[in-house]
Amino acid sequence: MSKRVLITGGNSGIGLCTAEQLAARGAEVILACRDQAKGQAALARIKHNSPDARVRVVSLDLADLNRVRGVAGQLNDELDGLDVLINNAGVVPRRQQFTADGFEMQFGVNYLAPVLLTHLLLPLLQQRPGARVVHVASVAHWLGRINPGTWRGRRPYLMLDAYGQSKLANILFSDVLAQRLAAQDITSNALHPGGVDTPIFRYTPELLMKAIRPTLTTPENAARLPVSLALDDRYNGVTGGYFDAKGPAARSPRARNKASGEKLYRESVKLLGINPL
Repeated sequence: MSKRVLITGGNSGIGLCTAEQLAARGAEVILACRDQAKGQAALARIKHNSPDARVRVVSLDLADLNRVRGVAGQLNDELDGLDVLINNAGVVPRRQQFTADGFEMQFGVNYLAPVLLTHLLLPLLQQRPGARVVHVASVAHWLGRINPGTWRGRRPYLMLDAYGQSKLANILFSDVLAQRLAAQDITSNALHPGGVDTPIFRYTPELLMKAIRPTLTTPENAARLPVSLALDDRYNGVTGGYFDAKGPAARSPRARNKASGEKLYRESVKLLGINPL
C-alpha cells in the first residue's frame, strides 16, 4: 500500500523537490503551505511530472498557532491515517520578526509550531503501523544554544544565533519524541540536508555567495535524504537518529544533552498548553 505523507513547506526549495520525489515513488502527498498560490503552482508542477500523482494542498501558517490547530483539526476529521510527517518548513528572517503569538519568528516557526503540529497529528500517525516523523534540522545547530530569554525576542537580534537555536531545538525534540513514542511503533529522526543553493541565502552578500556557491548542492540532491528517511525500508524501526547524506552525522555536545532536551520539551508543551506525551 502506498504511503500518505504530509510535508510542511512543500511548495519551494528542498520541500518541493522532496514532494516531487515522494510523488514519483507513488506516495500520496499533502503539501501544507502558507502561500496557497505557490502551493497550487507546486501541485501543478508535481502533476505535470507525475500525472498519476495523488497530491493536495492544505493551508498552514506556522506563524499562527491557532491556524496550526485549525488545519490539524481539519486533517483529523478528513483522514483515516498518516504514514509520514515531514517537518520541513522554516524561515530565516534578516530582521527580527514575531509570530502571531508573540514568539521570535525562528523559534516560533522553525521549532515551536512543528512541536504543536506533531502532537496534534499523532492520532493519525497512530493509525498506521511503522509511522515516521522526519525533522529537517541543520549542521547550523552547532551554533545554537537553548536560551529561553530569547524566545519572545532578542536584543540584539542575531540571525544565525536564532537559526542555530531553532535547529538545535529540532534535534532535541526529535530525540524526545523518539524516546516517548518508542512503544507506539512511531519513529522520529532528524537530518541535515547539506548546504543547499536555495532562497535561504538571499540575504548573503554576493562576494560571499561566489565563494560558497561551489560547495552547495542542489535542492534535488538534498531532497533524497528526507525521501529516503520517509520511505525506505532500511529505516524501518530506526529512531532517534540524526543523519546527513553520508549516514549518521555528528551532533554538537548540546544536541546530545538529554536533560536539556527534556527540559526544553517540558517548557515547550507548557507554552503550547498541551499535555506531554
